[in-house]
Amino acid sequence: MSRKKLKVKADKRYSIDQCRLYKITSLKKLCEILSINNEELKLLIDKSRNSKFYNCYTNQKGRLIQEPINLMYRVHNRIANLLARVETPSYINYSKKGCSHISNAKAHLYSKQLITFDIKSYYQSICNEALRRFFRDKLKCEQDVAYVLSIICSFEGSLPTGSQISVYLCNLANIDMFHEMYLQSNRFQQEFTVYADDITISGDIVNDSHYNVMKKIIERYGYIIKEEKTKRYTSNQTPIVTGVALKDTVDVKNVYYKGLRELCESINLNVDNESYAQLKDEYLSLKGKIQYIKQLNREVPCFILQTQSLLEKKLEGQL
Repeated sequence: MSRKKLKVKADKRYSIDQCRLYKITSLKKLCEILSINNEELKLLIDKSRNSKFYNCYTNQKGRLIQEPINLMYRVHNRIANLLARVETPSYINYSKKGCSHISNAKAHLYSKQLITFDIKSYYQSICNEALRRFFRDKLKCEQDVAYVLSIICSFEGSLPTGSQISVYLCNLANIDMFHEMYLQSNRFQQEFTVYADDITISGDIVNDSHYNVMKKIIERYGYIIKEEKTKRYTSNQTPIVTGVALKDTVDVKNVYYKGLRELCESINLNVDNESYAQLKDEYLSLKGKIQYIKQLNREVPCFILQTQSLLEKKLEGQL
């Protein structure tokens, strides 16, 4: 059954001590802030009701998604709206107005050496205890309030992968770890950025010793680096940071252009044999890819624009 998606607004920004979740002293006050009653709060913290409050499925990439529904969805949206406005350091580029994977990459544009690495199973590794500490130590909530919030904001002991709250809590719950990594990078005049589970350090010299220190910090906080995705780039290589190629400026990866060329060739070959629905899907997909290239201030190759024009004419019945 379809439902209207509730938005998260982050038009205002404030320090964490200005958040409405700051220093909540009682469960009664928590209910007031979340716009629920005591009976609804009891339902939310009853773990046996997970099936009533979550839709669990595997997405196209094979990832398990836990999507809050019904009352849980409404409460998660409320919490997300409050957390989205909390200021985070400039090195965090994830889920923040005015920032993106592109701004994350741009921070490293003029560095000679880079190392990028990912935290393994990031959301699943952010446990109840990490959430409880955040609500208790950073938001200064009373112990019982912090505990209840950690239960509401988790699914089977971890941050839910399909919730609006997760994109903010993954930043905020690990702010001490990221700050420690930032200070370590700053000691060596290195750039440091975070985009969800993607971490990048760069500078004139970035070597294995710097990476190993970062790894130890991450492990001390209970996380593991996904070693197979760790990439090291020297001055004679083109770094890829959060999917963006760093050349004389930010650019689309070569493999992205290759995939686009293959897509356009396929469209041109089959355009006369496809249904209207197929043509429309291809047109919208191509339009999105063109927009992405424009976001990087790059010129869109002619072959892509020609294919877009062909699709437009077919959809309008001109061919």
